[in-house]
Amino acid sequence: MPEELIGLILLSFTILLLPAICVAVTRQAAEGLIGANASAGIRTRYTRASSAAWVAGHTAALPVVKIMWPVAGAGLVTAAVVQLIAGGPTGTGVAFLALIAQTMVLLRSAAVANRAARSATHDDVQ
Repeated sequence: MPEELIGLILLSFTILLLPAICVAVTRQAAEGLIGANASAGIRTRYTRASSAAWVAGHTAALPVVKIMWPVAGAGLVTAAVVQLIAGGPTGTGVAFLALIAQTMVLLRSAAVANRAARSATHDDVQ
């Protein structure tokens, strides 16, 4: 099996595993099953301020985190097509770009969570 194909398979596995874990953790935190003191979840100063802020942040972030699934699907299909057409390391490069896109979605979800948690913390103070 060519090295390029092995790299593409490993990246593909990562691209599928990442949203599975992130969506599950975010959903559990939004439901209060994972607390702010756990090692998993969107851990910012504002999301860890209180239990209400933790839940509010993860509830707000969940729809954004779910965007990782279509990003994964589009990235994997595109990587496979590019690999079939161009060969070499091109499919792996496209898969790597999909992984970068998923990272951008995660950063966006953290910003959304932080904003919602900050509002929840601000509401608690008033």
